[in-house]
Amino acid sequence: MRHVSWWRRLLDIGTDPADDPDLVLRKRTAMGTVFAVIVTGVLYLFIGLVTNRPLVAVFAVAQLGAQLLNLAIFSRTRRLEPMVWILIGVGLATIFSGVLTLGGLALSAGNVVWGIIAPLGAILLISGRAGLPVYLGLVAVVIGGVLLDPFIPADQALPHGQTVIATAINVLGAAAVALGLVRYIDGQRLAARRESDALLRNVLPEPIAVRLKSGERVIADHFDQASVLFADVVDFTPFAEAHSPQETVAILNELFTEFDRLADRFGLEKIKTIGDAYMVVAGVPQPREDHAAVLVEMALAMHRHVERHEPVYGRRLQIRTGIASGPVVAGVIGERKFSYDLWGDTVNTAARMESSGIPDCIQVTDETCRLLAGRYPFERREGVEIKGKGIMSTWTLNPAGIGAVTD
Repeated sequence: MRHVSWWRRLLDIGTDPADDPDLVLRKRTAMGTVFAVIVTGVLYLFIGLVTNRPLVAVFAVAQLGAQLLNLAIFSRTRRLEPMVWILIGVGLATIFSGVLTLGGLALSAGNVVWGIIAPLGAILLISGRAGLPVYLGLVAVVIGGVLLDPFIPADQALPHGQTVIATAINVLGAAAVALGLVRYIDGQRLAARRESDALLRNVLPEPIAVRLKSGERVIADHFDQASVLFADVVDFTPFAEAHSPQETVAILNELFTEFDRLADRFGLEKIKTIGDAYMVVAGVPQPREDHAAVLVEMALAMHRHVERHEPVYGRRLQIRTGIASGPVVAGVIGERKFSYDLWGDTVNTAARMESSGIPDCIQVTDETCRLLAGRYPFERREGVEIKGKGIMSTWTLNPAGIGAVTD
């Protein structure tokens, strides 16, 4: 693949390490266009020499010299816009020289087709505003060719066979450059779409993202039965105060990344993280009958992971987990920064199950325990003070007493 790296080095002549990806792509596209124009100039030089047309050869040499000088300047300044303007200006001048030296607009072997690329290239490589002045420049070339046509000797035209060959070179060469530019447009569009879709899927559940993309603006759904889990790291606030921001974020990132992996494994929907708290739901946005059971399995896997985790600066990690089941409302809020969130008493109760829970244990409501129908060895916990609800009876499950969960 040595030839590939050689070609890439040529395309990267004007790139800079500080360039953003879009600018790098535009510079590479501009370089590819310059090389295509240079090849065409060499062909015109060959035609001028073979057909004994000194003016064609002189204009071809002038065009080649101007583009090579343009490349030399670009390699030093690395400024794209001046290079593109020179490229377009020299290109339009070359087209006009072909009209003058090859018998006029109609007889110049279709070299004017190269002008179609100029406005397109200006828009892609500079900006949308650059397209109009370049188009007007092309209009000036064409009108000039029309006005001068009666004064250009027809005998300057190439013989029929050579005209056919030159026309083929012009059409195919211009089409090749246009193809490259259009491929650039299409590649940029697809890349932007993939990036946008990926960002949307990272923020919203896929069914919700599809509805949003289809034009639905108010997304709000009621679910009669779902289960919500909250988990937080025990005594994490003192830990964060005693360690650097980098250390704090690194621990949470490692922990929550594993929780995300578990949520994907169990087919659950992560809603958000709030500080050192993690929120996930089962049965939303796709209803499922086993929402309580699968969420307990998720909680057990979370506790197993934390249990196996190496001590952090001599301290063993612990989490508290709370689960509640019941009706919830789910929807998308915001316009600039979308958020898929849950509301309702079930959500509040799940948060209270976590905050009033026991380290290394899972605490659930009566409703969640009832849905599990004796599947796990829950222990009743009486007289629990729940903020906003008063005294409640809850159920706790010690993950240490459950068989190992494979994750």
